Amino acid sequence: MKKLLYPFAAIVFAMLSALSCSEEITVKVVDLAKLTADYEAKDGETLSGILGGNYKITIADGAIVTLKNAVIYGENNEAYKWAGITATGDATIVLEASNIVRGFHENYPGIFVPEGKTLRIKGSGKLEAGSSGRGAGIGGANYEQINCGNIEILEGTIRAVSGMNSAAIGAGGLSECGSITISGGFVTAVPYNSDSAAGIGTGHKRSRCGDITISGGNVVAEAGDLAAGIGSSYESICGNITISGGTVTAHGGTNAACIGSGAGCDKKLETSFDPSVCGNITISGGTVTAAAAGDGNTFAAGIGSGNDNAVCGNILISGGTVYTKGGSDAAGIGTSEQSSVGDITITDGVTKVTAEKTSVGEDTHCIGGGTDYKRIGKVTIGGKEGPVIESPFVYQP
Repeated sequence: MKKLLYPFAAIVFAMLSALSCSEEITVKVVDLAKLTADYEAKDGETLSGILGGNYKITIADGAIVTLKNAVIYGENNEAYKWAGITATGDATIVLEASNIVRGFHENYPGIFVPEGKTLRIKGSGKLEAGSSGRGAGIGGANYEQINCGNIEILEGTIRAVSGMNSAAIGAGGLSECGSITISGGFVTAVPYNSDSAAGIGTGHKRSRCGDITISGGNVVAEAGDLAAGIGSSYESICGNITISGGTVTAHGGTNAACIGSGAGCDKKLETSFDPSVCGNITISGGTVTAAAAGDGNTFAAGIGSGNDNAVCGNILISGGTVYTKGGSDAAGIGTSEQSSVGDITITDGVTKVTAEKTSVGEDTHCIGGGTDYKRIGKVTIGGKEGPVIESPFVYQP
């Protein structure tokens, strides 16, 4: 029996090996131009071509879907209240070649992920994601009170452009989004013609986002008026901001920090308002540039709080190379006029920190408080305590 079993086993193994070698993995390519109805993309599918109708494109929960030369250019119409691409749950988008995704109804984003779920974007391709009017590029809807989930960007060349009142990447106006994480790729976040929305973070008024974490990649974040490049917008709240790697460039709008909180509200002019708030800011690596325009119109810190009753948590810089410049009446690192910040700590682990202020005179610190600041915590630089007046100030241990 033993002599018979071996040849039989060898034959079976050879047959299975031949079958395995000849088997080809088939990837389903969905031609968007041929769709005649709404479509849900399944796991492993590739979307390609130009969408020929006003159809809702969704991604199944848990699916990994590739975009390859896909164009979804939404028509702004009251009848089409949806994003360019809507994830129904957790989703991963893999980018190949060049892709364009624009939301349909003006209040909806280019790409949306539901609250409590996570959207991941990776791949070697390109993506331009935008709104048809007021929604986020990637993130939430504007004034529809539809909250979005977590956004993770791992790779790719991505340009996110929002409409009025919504962040390019993050929350829409009057809505919330989860955490925002960028670990690689080339990412540009620009609110187009946007009134009061961050490049990465929150939308306008009573908008919230979770923690913002950047650990790699090349990131450029612009802002609309009254909003931070990275952080919160006018009367909005963002979580902690952590940068540990990559190259990061951020510019704030009028009266808003480049990295930190947006503009607050003057209590004398409004009887009811919400403060603009960001959590703690931690920079432990990378190359960071946060420079206000300094043209007399930008009254906000480079890193810290916006103008008028804005609040920022503690600021810790323990690594990396940092250049920052405050606008008129504002510190390079710290507060703007009539605003607050927690403790400011710069350790000897940094490569170099350069801070400047636009205003002259000792009433505005270079690192510490802006003109008529409300509160600053303890300022410690390389073990030495106290705010810094000198500008430009360079710390290179």
